[in-house]
Amino acid sequence: MTDQTDHSRRNFLYVAAGGLGAVAGGATAVPFLGSMLPAADTLAAATTEFDVSTVAEGQLVVVQWQGKPVFVTHRTPELLAQLDGHDDELKDPNSEAIEAVQAEWMDTPEKRKNRSIKPEYLIVVASCTHLGCIPLYKPSKGRAEWGDSVPSNWVGGWHCPCHGSYYDLAARVIKGSPAPHNLHVMPYKFINDTTVVIG
Repeated sequence: MTDQTDHSRRNFLYVAAGGLGAVAGGATAVPFLGSMLPAADTLAAATTEFDVSTVAEGQLVVVQWQGKPVFVTHRTPELLAQLDGHDDELKDPNSEAIEAVQAEWMDTPEKRKNRSIKPEYLIVVASCTHLGCIPLYKPSKGRAEWGDSVPSNWVGGWHCPCHGSYYDLAARVIKGSPAPHNLHVMPYKFINDTTVVIG
């Protein structure tokens, strides 16, 4: 009789200890798994609304989207004209590597060249596709304003000084740059003539 009682007690203690261990493991795992979820402020910033009419012609502004910097550039007709005549110097002139999946609106050769819904407004993630540095905006052609920091045949665009990547005014990467891809176009849409929703 005493042997059976001891067996029952021992089994009860095993089950109780196992149950407490499982509860302790769950209590430890919940905060750990919760820390892997996006922060509340990130979820709140899933989209960014911006009025592009506040960007002067020729100007570039940086806005935040999901904690990332985003370039919004207002290209003049002269700057748009600088997109022509150098396709052979570009790694991906028709934006075929990534954007075909990312941007459904890139459905014409003109939109693939401009990389924008409205030609005058370019909206791209402001991170070099090499190692994520933020490129410098150098829109004028040639070296007169920029000196040796750009190639002698500079077409205008962006220069990443960290490792020497170059992009044209449609943020298309120039051959010889360590960056593998054009600056990324994120999902966006115009909800009226001048207001864009990014994300």
